[in-house]
Amino acid sequence: DPARLLILRPGFIASYPWTILTSAFVETNVVFLLFGLAALVAVGSFLERQWGARSFGLFVLVTTTVPALTAALVAIALYAVRGSAHSGILYATHIGGLAGLVSGFAVGLKQLMPEYSVKLFGGALSFRMNELPGVYTLVAPIMFTLLGDLGSVLLVNIGFLEAFVYLRFYRREGSLSGDRSEAFAFATFFPEFVQPLIGRLSNALYGAAVACKLITSDEGYRQQNVDLEAGRGGDDHELRAASAPVAMPEDSDADRRRAIAAKALDMRLGSTGPPSSTIVATPTETN
Repeated sequence: DPARLLILRPGFIASYPWTILTSAFVETNVVFLLFGLAALVAVGSFLERQWGARSFGLFVLVTTTVPALTAALVAIALYAVRGSAHSGILYATHIGGLAGLVSGFAVGLKQLMPEYSVKLFGGALSFRMNELPGVYTLVAPIMFTLLGDLGSVLLVNIGFLEAFVYLRFYRREGSLSGDRSEAFAFATFFPEFVQPLIGRLSNALYGAAVACKLITSDEGYRQQNVDLEAGRGGDDHELRAASAPVAMPEDSDADRRRAIAAKALDMRLGSTGPPSSTIVATPTETN
């Protein structure tokens, strides 16, 4: 089967490991192919201008290959749990297409301008970027489930989670890694009534990841910023930084990036009104 050379199937991942790279660009459904290409051109070009070509390229690489590999491992685990009678999970499940990357784009837009409002069709359809990841990760899996496309269901959800983790903790912005602002906390992706519960769960996972040295703690992140400021400001600044309480520095920087991104999107959409980019932060830290 020539498709084995390009499309990732969990049962053939050891024989054709390069499909982890190629599968994202193979889509068997024409409608989803056109949707993915439209997102890649419209949203991808916007994110590239905001982040730079190198950072955007690395983001695309991460949000296509890592979700594909993770989805294949999840499918193998499902097969191991359900038994040999369900071998179709290994050999009939196609993991491919841009569903995971589109999830990553939705997370990226939420990071840049969560309160920005988009109105389509003369205002008949209106939504905030803050709502986009939740809507996509709710609607898309239902559609793919109805089509019997397990691979795309996995890609949508895993792509969302791994895009968040990458942008929250790993993507380089100057000399710092990630975006620790309250506006981009994991709980903010969910409705307000479940945010306290999600916040507690995400904080528990964050603590475990810090203990395993998978990510830098918030304290280490703050200290990196203080060290950078001290290096730029000389001895006087270092003395002030040592004597003053350390504040979380990322909120003001993130707000500035969001305002710039909202203005750029306004210009791209030809909007005449001012962008809505006000960020409301709360003092409770969630990850």
